[in-house]
Amino acid sequence: MTAGISDAQIEQMSKTMFRFCLSRTGSYHDAEDLAQEILLAACKDGNSFGNEKAFYAFVWKTAANILKSWYRRQAGQRTAELNEKIVDRGLEELEEAAHDKEQLRLILRKLAGLSSDYRRVSVAYYIDGQSVREIAGRFSLSESMVKYLLFQSRKHIREGINMVEEYGKLSYDPVELSLFFWGGRCRYYDIFRGNRLRQNIVMACYYDRLTEEQLSLQLGVPTGYLEDDLKKLAEYDLLKKKGLTYQGNIVIVTKKETDAIFRYSGEGLDKAAEGIRTFADGYLDELRGLGFHGSDMPANSLKWMLVSLILRRAYVELLQQEVTLDWPTDIFGDRCFRFLMETEEKNPYCMGISGCDTENGAVYMWDVPLNGEMLHPNLTPARAGRLMSLTEIQPETENDRLVCAEMVEIGLAKNDGGKILPNFPSLDAAQSAAVREKIRPVARDICDGAKGRIDGIARIMAEHAPEHLADYARRMPPLFQLNEAETIMRILCEDGWLLPVRDSMVPTTVIMRNK
Repeated sequence: MTAGISDAQIEQMSKTMFRFCLSRTGSYHDAEDLAQEILLAACKDGNSFGNEKAFYAFVWKTAANILKSWYRRQAGQRTAELNEKIVDRGLEELEEAAHDKEQLRLILRKLAGLSSDYRRVSVAYYIDGQSVREIAGRFSLSESMVKYLLFQSRKHIREGINMVEEYGKLSYDPVELSLFFWGGRCRYYDIFRGNRLRQNIVMACYYDRLTEEQLSLQLGVPTGYLEDDLKKLAEYDLLKKKGLTYQGNIVIVTKKETDAIFRYSGEGLDKAAEGIRTFADGYLDELRGLGFHGSDMPANSLKWMLVSLILRRAYVELLQQEVTLDWPTDIFGDRCFRFLMETEEKNPYCMGISGCDTENGAVYMWDVPLNGEMLHPNLTPARAGRLMSLTEIQPETENDRLVCAEMVEIGLAKNDGGKILPNFPSLDAAQSAAVREKIRPVARDICDGAKGRIDGIARIMAEHAPEHLADYARRMPPLFQLNEAETIMRILCEDGWLLPVRDSMVPTTVIMRNK
């Protein structure tokens, strides 16, 4: 151990040595070996340093000597024999080449990080070899503006290669955000679906205004790859551009914020889960006795059916109907709410909810990944209408049979001994009314508890949002609280009361007919 020097100082120096060796060799493998050799030499038993300055001076001197030896080994591949008339330039040439290579790498990295106007002019001048006049004509700029942009580009590059730049956390640990939307036409799913770059752009400039160059550093992405996404996000008012800076203009509910909300709500959600458990345990036999299609499911599946219906009734049909929402208007003139939420990877309780009303009733879908494939994207009004009729009328025409075969293939229906039936519980009007009446009290208790938490959640959401979005966030709790349903399901599963559904019809999608 090196006397007088802490482990933390040695660890920091090891990182510095690796970066230094990498810049001189251009090889990760060689840099790792050399950095290890330098630190081993510096930390030999018996080495003692009176102060930190002496330690660093010794390490850098050791580094210089070991690198010279490395250069000589590389130069040793030459076959010319040295004599008094031959000057050995191998070491100097290798040092110069390594230095030039590092300088070029830094220059290109800084060029990639320039904003679009500076970068395109610099590329045209230095790489494409165009004159100032040609560039002015190509980009419809004055020659004086071209010269100004070239001057500023050179200034930025000179400053950049003399400073150490640290990429932001999002460059190596990007977030994953999911869009939540309430309203009429949603124009935003395609903006964010599957596009991690756009998700992380709005995350990077959520609290702070950033330029293109700053975003490039935060994300570890050259500015040239950001331009189209920045334009699209600004076009949809998801980013606000002011001068050369951008700031996010959509509420993002982070994991830290979600944790704060559920710490506040935890006692109420435990109570809601217990209410569901107590009710369902006392109602299962009566529910099975109604004799609907699916009433012969295992007890665990019947529990899932009740959980989905109770939570839908509490959070969708009661809470969102009884609480008056202060709807914002988006840039397209539509009244809607849209926000992003930082999600867990492979969250088994992340719900997919939809409903489809027809003249004969409704199909209520409540998909839970824990139980298998998410089916709600496959439901259409035509399929919903066909599913409702299957318990009474089998497909007769060739077209009907093709439609039903397709529904069997995607999991909406099943072939039961040659008979096509819904792959969900299906209740007639009388059975539906009986179940609705039974679940009404427990759903009412859950809804009332949620309403009592609205003001506290609104305060937390406003506190976590940037100032320009605080009022928007304050209006969101009745919609955000739908996520409480996930926590209630998680509690019931972790207690062992609910188990993943296997080898059964999908119990959390329910057909309720009005006939």
